Amino acid sequence: MFANNKIINVTFYALCVLIFAFFYYVLFIDCMEILPVWESFPDSSDYITQSKAELFSFDFFAPKPRQWFAPRPFTLPLFLKLVDGDPYKMVLFQKVLYFISVVFISLTFIKFFQSKISKILHLCVLVFFFLWWNIVGWSYTILSESLSMTFLFAWLGTLFLYYKNQSTLNLVLIIFVSVLFSFTRDTWPYIILLFSILNFIVFIKKREEKVRVKNSILVLFSVILFFVQDYTANQGERYKLPLFNSIVGRVVKKSEYLDWFKSKGMPTPLKIVEDFKPIENVDDDALRGVVYSKYFDSTYTPLFNWIVKDGKKTFQNFLLSHPSYLLMKDESPEKISRILCSPYFGYIRESTNFHKKVDLVFPCFSFLFAILVIGIVSFLFFKTGNRIYVLILVLSILTTANAILSYSADTLEVKRHLFITQILLNFICIVSLGLIVDYLVNHIKNVFHFSRKGVNQI
Repeated sequence: MFANNKIINVTFYALCVLIFAFFYYVLFIDCMEILPVWESFPDSSDYITQSKAELFSFDFFAPKPRQWFAPRPFTLPLFLKLVDGDPYKMVLFQKVLYFISVVFISLTFIKFFQSKISKILHLCVLVFFFLWWNIVGWSYTILSESLSMTFLFAWLGTLFLYYKNQSTLNLVLIIFVSVLFSFTRDTWPYIILLFSILNFIVFIKKREEKVRVKNSILVLFSVILFFVQDYTANQGERYKLPLFNSIVGRVVKKSEYLDWFKSKGMPTPLKIVEDFKPIENVDDDALRGVVYSKYFDSTYTPLFNWIVKDGKKTFQNFLLSHPSYLLMKDESPEKISRILCSPYFGYIRESTNFHKKVDLVFPCFSFLFAILVIGIVSFLFFKTGNRIYVLILVLSILTTANAILSYSADTLEVKRHLFITQILLNFICIVSLGLIVDYLVNHIKNVFHFSRKGVNQI
């Protein structure tokens, strides 16, 4: 019996190694040539410039804007500094970090499966999903998307670990990864804070004092992280252009909204109406340049000055007092559909080799199907009390919140900001189906075992 278990374990680990070896092969060997596509994007230049600042200086972590430089969150510049600011090395480094992240989240998630066969099968599905070009393709350029997804998956992996065991080590791991994850994009601190609050509620009935303390620490950390990143964003005026885009691209479409901003002291409302109200959708590829040209138009200087001084707080108050805007009641179904956009190749090249096969499969889950499996997983939580099921529900809430927040934060390049929604929707469906199937298999196995035991007793 002992020998059989040893053989099973050796076989299981060997298969895990083979699966990840295949993932490594496709990611690093069966791949495309690295081309300097980043030279086409001003964002990339900003990241490279910031990476050259002295480490542990304000000019690195919280720089101020200057001519031809727009400050960015520090995670990407930090990793660029580790490779001496070389974009070619950074592409390889991004792939290495992604590989580590995928191995980590895959191994932490399959801990929740009881059967080794279920673990191997789900590991295959996860690795196949993580080869989707909609994710991998971003690693070939120097933009925040690649590291944002890498640390998103690493962060989710730490959550899986924590829900398996609420140890101090796992709490420290969440905090460490959260910092790097948060500073990839300025919307993530909101999601991390929302998670810590939902997590506190999930464990509120947990009797152990140590667990309550850990979850309180996580909330406190998330609040501090939120305000620290908000401070760096204010220093770098990182909200200025997104807020301008939202005002001239969406607020201008409704007189009620524009009048509200005018009453709060926003300058040049007539100029905004004259230039932008006739444009149906400033996010069209052919019309986006109209907005870009106004960044350097002196007639809009008073508006930009107002945005820097009062705009951010005013816009936050606007969102709270106008839920119709936040919930996209004023947007057409066609525009809202961008939340679930399919692979977006505006910034990445088309897929090659094995990735093309993955692209034939994903995206393969609809929004309605996601609601169905999330409903089943929620039922399993109330039936079993296993918190892994409620974590999936929490992840669904976070995905929805991120979509609403990102859509409201910037009217331009909505597909670029929200392609992650389709990725998370498919990820949620995959892990939910895995948990549902594993529950059914074990339930049937237990029923069969009970029936056999009853027959034997008779």
